[in-house]
Amino acid sequence: MPLFGNIFHKETPEEEVRKWTRTLRSEQRKIELQVTKIRREEAKVKISMKQAAKQNDQVAMRMLAKEMIRSRKAVNRMYASKAQMNSVSMQLQNQLSQMKMSSSLKKSSEIMKEMNSLVKVKEIQQSMMAMSKEMAKAGLIEEIMNDTIDEALDDDISDTELENEVNKVVMDVVQGQMEGARVGASRIPTMQQQEEAAEDEGDDELMEKFNALRNS
Repeated sequence: MPLFGNIFHKETPEEEVRKWTRTLRSEQRKIELQVTKIRREEAKVKISMKQAAKQNDQVAMRMLAKEMIRSRKAVNRMYASKAQMNSVSMQLQNQLSQMKMSSSLKKSSEIMKEMNSLVKVKEIQQSMMAMSKEMAKAGLIEEIMNDTIDEALDDDISDTELENEVNKVVMDVVQGQMEGARVGASRIPTMQQQEEAAEDEGDDELMEKFNALRNS
Protein backbone atom coordinates (compact mmCIF):
# COMPACT_ATOMS: atom_id res chain seq x y z
CA MET A 1 0.00 0.00 0.00
CA PRO A 2 2.70 2.59 0.76
CA LEU A 3 4.18 1.97 -2.69
CA PHE A 4 0.91 2.63 -4.49
CA GLY A 5 0.21 5.50 -2.14
CA ASN A 6 3.43 7.21 -3.22
CA ILE A 7 2.74 6.62 -6.91
CA PHE A 8 -0.74 8.12 -6.86
CA HIS A 9 -0.11 10.74 -4.20
CA LYS A 10 -1.02 14.25 -5.35
CA GLU A 11 1.05 16.96 -3.75
CA THR A 12 -0.85 19.42 -1.63
CA PRO A 13 -0.37 23.15 -2.29
CA GLU A 14 1.74 23.36 0.87
CA GLU A 15 4.01 20.56 -0.36
CA GLU A 16 4.35 22.20 -3.76
CA VAL A 17 5.33 25.53 -2.23
CA ARG A 18 7.94 23.89 -0.02
CA LYS A 19 9.34 21.99 -3.00
CA TRP A 20 9.59 25.17 -5.07
CA THR A 21 11.28 26.96 -2.19
CA ARG A 22 13.88 24.19 -1.92
CA THR A 23 14.49 24.38 -5.67
CA LEU A 24 14.99 28.13 -5.49
CA ARG A 25 17.52 27.78 -2.68
CA SER A 26 19.36 25.11 -4.65
CA GLU A 27 19.52 27.29 -7.76
CA GLN A 28 20.80 30.22 -5.72
CA ARG A 29 23.66 28.09 -4.42
CA LYS A 30 24.47 27.07 -7.99
CA ILE A 31 24.56 30.71 -9.01
CA GLU A 32 27.10 31.47 -6.29
CA LEU A 33 29.31 28.64 -7.55
CA GLN A 34 29.03 29.93 -11.11
CA VAL A 35 29.91 33.45 -10.03
CA THR A 36 32.99 32.17 -8.20
CA LYS A 37 34.06 30.30 -11.32
CA ILE A 38 33.57 33.37 -13.50
CA ARG A 39 35.59 35.51 -11.07
CA ARG A 40 38.50 33.08 -11.27
CA GLU A 41 38.43 33.13 -15.07
CA GLU A 42 38.19 36.92 -15.04
CA ALA A 43 41.37 37.12 -12.95
CA LYS A 44 43.18 34.96 -15.52
CA VAL A 45 41.94 37.15 -18.36
CA LYS A 46 43.18 40.27 -16.58
CA ILE A 47 46.66 38.76 -16.29
CA SER A 48 46.60 38.01 -20.03
CA MET A 49 45.49 41.59 -20.71
CA LYS A 50 48.42 42.96 -18.74
CA GLN A 51 50.80 40.77 -20.71
CA ALA A 52 49.26 42.01 -23.95
CA ALA A 53 49.58 45.62 -22.74
CA LYS A 54 53.29 45.17 -22.07
CA GLN A 55 53.67 43.94 -25.65
CA ASN A 56 51.45 46.74 -27.00
CA ASP A 57 49.16 44.12 -28.57
CA GLN A 58 46.01 46.15 -29.10
CA VAL A 59 44.11 43.40 -30.92
CA ALA A 60 44.57 40.94 -28.06
CA MET A 61 43.77 43.60 -25.47
CA ARG A 62 40.47 44.53 -27.07
CA MET A 63 39.48 40.90 -27.48
CA LEU A 64 40.29 40.14 -23.83
CA ALA A 65 38.57 43.34 -22.70
CA LYS A 66 35.36 42.18 -24.39
CA GLU A 67 35.65 38.88 -22.55
CA MET A 68 36.01 40.65 -19.21
CA ILE A 69 33.03 42.91 -19.88
CA ARG A 70 30.87 39.95 -20.87
CA SER A 71 31.91 38.13 -17.69
CA ARG A 72 30.90 41.08 -15.53
CA LYS A 73 27.58 41.40 -17.28
CA ALA A 74 26.96 37.70 -16.76
CA VAL A 75 27.71 38.09 -13.05
CA ASN A 76 25.37 41.08 -12.80
CA ARG A 77 22.66 39.12 -14.59
CA MET A 78 23.05 36.17 -12.24
CA TYR A 79 22.92 38.36 -9.15
CA ALA A 80 19.77 39.99 -10.52
CA SER A 81 18.32 36.50 -11.01
CA LYS A 82 19.22 35.58 -7.46
CA ALA A 83 17.36 38.65 -6.20
CA GLN A 84 14.35 37.68 -8.32
CA MET A 85 14.41 34.18 -6.86
CA ASN A 86 14.44 35.70 -3.38
CA SER A 87 11.38 37.70 -4.35
CA VAL A 88 9.60 34.57 -5.62
CA SER A 89 10.49 32.73 -2.41
CA MET A 90 9.03 35.53 -0.29
CA GLN A 91 5.86 35.56 -2.37
CA LEU A 92 5.55 31.81 -1.91
CA GLN A 93 5.85 32.21 1.85
CA ASN A 94 3.07 34.78 1.71
CA GLN A 95 0.96 32.27 -0.18
CA LEU A 96 1.59 29.71 2.57
CA SER A 97 0.46 32.11 5.27
CA GLN A 98 -2.68 33.00 3.32
CA MET A 99 -3.53 29.33 2.85
CA LYS A 100 -4.52 29.15 6.50
CA MET A 101 -7.72 30.83 5.35
CA SER A 102 -7.86 29.23 1.90
CA SER A 103 -7.07 25.72 0.73
CA SER A 104 -5.73 26.72 -2.69
CA LEU A 105 -3.04 28.92 -4.19
CA LYS A 106 -4.04 32.29 -5.58
CA LYS A 107 -2.77 33.70 -8.84
CA SER A 108 0.16 36.05 -8.27
CA SER A 109 1.12 38.72 -10.79
CA GLU A 110 4.34 39.36 -8.84
CA ILE A 111 5.48 35.75 -9.14
CA MET A 112 4.40 35.70 -12.78
CA LYS A 113 6.56 38.73 -13.50
CA GLU A 114 9.65 37.30 -11.78
CA MET A 115 9.28 33.84 -13.33
CA ASN A 116 8.84 35.38 -16.77
CA SER A 117 12.31 36.91 -16.35
CA LEU A 118 13.93 33.88 -14.74
CA VAL A 119 13.01 31.48 -17.57
CA LYS A 120 15.11 33.63 -19.94
CA VAL A 121 18.32 33.24 -17.94
CA LYS A 122 20.52 30.63 -19.59
CA GLU A 123 22.16 29.34 -16.41
CA ILE A 124 18.86 28.44 -14.71
CA GLN A 125 16.43 28.21 -17.60
CA GLN A 126 15.76 24.48 -17.46
CA SER A 127 14.83 24.37 -13.78
CA MET A 128 12.86 27.63 -13.93
CA MET A 129 10.84 26.45 -16.94
CA ALA A 130 9.98 23.21 -15.13
CA MET A 131 8.95 25.17 -12.04
CA SER A 132 6.86 27.64 -14.04
CA LYS A 133 4.93 24.77 -15.62
CA GLU A 134 4.21 23.32 -12.18
CA MET A 135 3.11 26.74 -10.93
CA ALA A 136 0.82 27.19 -13.93
CA LYS A 137 -0.69 23.75 -13.36
CA ALA A 138 -1.28 24.67 -9.71
CA GLY A 139 -3.04 27.87 -10.76
CA LEU A 140 -0.41 30.17 -9.27
CA ILE A 141 0.63 31.80 -12.57
CA GLU A 142 -0.34 31.78 -16.23
CA GLU A 143 1.55 29.49 -18.57
CA ILE A 144 4.76 31.09 -19.81
CA MET A 145 5.14 30.78 -23.56
CA ASN A 146 8.15 33.00 -24.30
CA ASP A 147 11.23 31.15 -23.05
CA THR A 148 13.80 32.79 -25.33
CA ILE A 149 17.19 33.16 -23.67
CA ASP A 150 18.02 36.83 -23.19
CA GLU A 151 21.72 37.14 -24.02
CA ALA A 152 21.61 40.18 -26.27
CA LEU A 153 22.69 42.58 -23.52
CA ASP A 154 25.89 40.62 -22.91
CA ASP A 155 26.99 41.12 -26.52
CA ASP A 156 26.01 44.78 -26.59
CA ILE A 157 29.37 46.33 -25.70
CA SER A 158 29.92 49.97 -26.56
CA ASP A 159 33.22 51.39 -27.78
CA THR A 160 33.34 53.53 -24.64
CA GLU A 161 33.07 50.46 -22.39
CA LEU A 162 35.80 48.76 -24.37
CA GLU A 163 38.18 51.72 -24.31
CA ASN A 164 37.64 52.28 -20.60
CA GLU A 165 38.48 48.65 -19.85
CA VAL A 166 41.61 48.75 -22.00
CA ASN A 167 42.76 52.04 -20.46
CA LYS A 168 42.28 50.74 -16.91
CA VAL A 169 44.51 47.75 -17.56
CA VAL A 170 47.15 49.83 -19.35
CA MET A 171 47.22 52.27 -16.43
CA ASP A 172 47.59 49.37 -13.98
CA VAL A 173 50.56 48.11 -15.97
CA VAL A 174 52.20 51.54 -16.18
CA GLN A 175 51.68 52.24 -12.48
CA GLY A 176 53.08 48.83 -11.60
CA GLN A 177 56.16 49.50 -13.67
CA MET A 178 56.61 52.92 -12.08
CA GLU A 179 56.36 51.48 -8.58
CA GLY A 180 58.82 48.76 -9.51
CA ALA A 181 61.24 51.36 -10.84
CA ARG A 182 60.97 53.39 -7.62
CA VAL A 183 61.54 50.33 -5.42
CA GLY A 184 64.58 49.36 -7.46
CA ALA A 185 66.02 52.86 -7.25
CA SER A 186 65.50 53.08 -3.49
CA ARG A 187 67.81 50.09 -3.00
CA ILE A 188 70.82 52.06 -4.33
CA PRO A 189 72.06 54.30 -1.48
CA THR A 190 74.54 56.44 -3.46
CA MET A 191 74.38 59.31 -5.94
CA GLN A 192 70.91 60.53 -4.96
CA GLN A 193 70.69 63.21 -7.62
CA GLN A 194 71.50 60.75 -10.38
CA GLU A 195 68.88 58.37 -9.04
CA GLU A 196 66.20 61.05 -9.04
CA ALA A 197 67.12 62.09 -12.57
CA ALA A 198 67.02 58.48 -13.75
CA GLU A 199 63.69 57.95 -11.99
CA ASP A 200 62.17 61.00 -13.65
CA GLU A 201 63.47 59.83 -17.00
CA GLY A 202 62.00 56.37 -16.39
CA ASP A 203 58.64 57.86 -15.45
CA ASP A 204 58.63 59.96 -18.61
CA GLU A 205 59.43 56.89 -20.68
CA LEU A 206 56.64 54.88 -19.06
CA MET A 207 54.13 57.68 -19.58
CA GLU A 208 55.15 57.87 -23.24
CA LYS A 209 54.53 54.13 -23.46
CA PHE A 210 51.13 54.55 -21.81
CA ASN A 211 50.14 57.31 -24.24
CA ALA A 212 51.33 55.20 -27.16
CA LEU A 213 49.18 52.29 -25.98
CA ARG A 214 46.14 54.51 -25.62
CA ASN A 215 46.55 56.18 -28.99
CA SER A 216 47.57 53.14 -31.05
